[in-house]
Amino acid sequence: MKFIHAADLHLDSPFLGLQHLPNVLLAQVRKSTFSAATKVFDQAITDQVDFVLLAGDLFDRAEQSVSAQAYLFEQFERLNDAQIPVLISFGNHDYLADQHQTVAYPANVTVFGPEAETKTLTLDSGETVAISGFSYPQRWVPDDQVGQFPSHAATDWHIGMLHGAVSTGRDDHYAPFTVAELLTKHYDYWALGHIHHRQFLHEQPPILYAGNTQGRAITENGTKGAYLVTSQQGRLVPEFFETATINWEAITLSGGDSLQTLSQQLVEWLTAHPADRTTLTAFIVQVEQPLASEDTAQLKSGDWLALWQRTQQRAMRAAQRYVMAVKVAALTADVVPPQLDQHYWEQGAAAVFTPENLQQLFGKLNQDQTLAEWFVRPQTATEVEAAARQQLAELMGEEGNHGA
Repeated sequence: MKFIHAADLHLDSPFLGLQHLPNVLLAQVRKSTFSAATKVFDQAITDQVDFVLLAGDLFDRAEQSVSAQAYLFEQFERLNDAQIPVLISFGNHDYLADQHQTVAYPANVTVFGPEAETKTLTLDSGETVAISGFSYPQRWVPDDQVGQFPSHAATDWHIGMLHGAVSTGRDDHYAPFTVAELLTKHYDYWALGHIHHRQFLHEQPPILYAGNTQGRAITENGTKGAYLVTSQQGRLVPEFFETATINWEAITLSGGDSLQTLSQQLVEWLTAHPADRTTLTAFIVQVEQPLASEDTAQLKSGDWLALWQRTQQRAMRAAQRYVMAVKVAALTADVVPPQLDQHYWEQGAAAVFTPENLQQLFGKLNQDQTLAEWFVRPQTATEVEAAARQQLAELMGEEGNHGA
């Protein structure tokens, strides 16, 4: 058996705030969610998968454009011609209350309703697969829906589809759940949607977010795509494949003392770091000394970047990168814990900066999609710890000065 798990296509994303991009690039960016989705459907047909799961937020907005609706119908028809079923659960961006379809989907498409239900497929191999899921009836689903899901059916495989967020215990808005309760269903796979960075919540059985198929902002950087899942020796094994046609990347550099020096440094960096596809790149340049007031004013107004972009088009084209933002920040010194034995400092830090403590501290902020995606980045825990150490060192230093 093999199938595709994808989520968060976000067709019709407006890509606000990018109007300053060159027209050709802006058109490519606005088309990117469609191009990425097409790669999902192409992969399904190439690999002749048994079915495709789309776990929520196919559209970015409740009021879908005619072009986005037509595009999805055409793709579903392609899969129908290839005899590949598609199972859909709508999410918080494209909830059922605002689905006003005037043309029925092809016969191969199953749309889950507002309450958990199960669709059973019999594959060409003779294997049977139960797939359980639901669609959001409105923008928020504050109640845990997992209790509505049945236990593993009398089928060879059972898969759950869930567009939601791990519960924080309060002010949950997006179908909250816990990994522990998902495991009580004894499913073979949980296809999750809603969080835009791919991540495993559990290895076996796999419980994972596919992430979105195309990043839509600098906070949605990293590789984007979907999973091809195959049965191997009684287990379901997911393999990631990329779909994004536009990448986003944030780069931190140590910079010089003037905009002229910075200009040359950016050109040198672009030459040394060409991208394998169009990449919208933002720079944070750390400087030891503040720039001159005139340089600072030019940078803040945007005039310097606009001039740099126009004069360095060749370098950007060669690197397949468009520099969309440059910010300058003061370089912070390494934190040295004052008047504290380093062994006890590190011992205390190890006890405090645990994933469990960070998750509890983050709390209900996890329900905001942008914050949740920032929180699950691999580097976030390191950044939070560094900031906390810096503040603690400063506080301790102030207390020492007061006592002197």
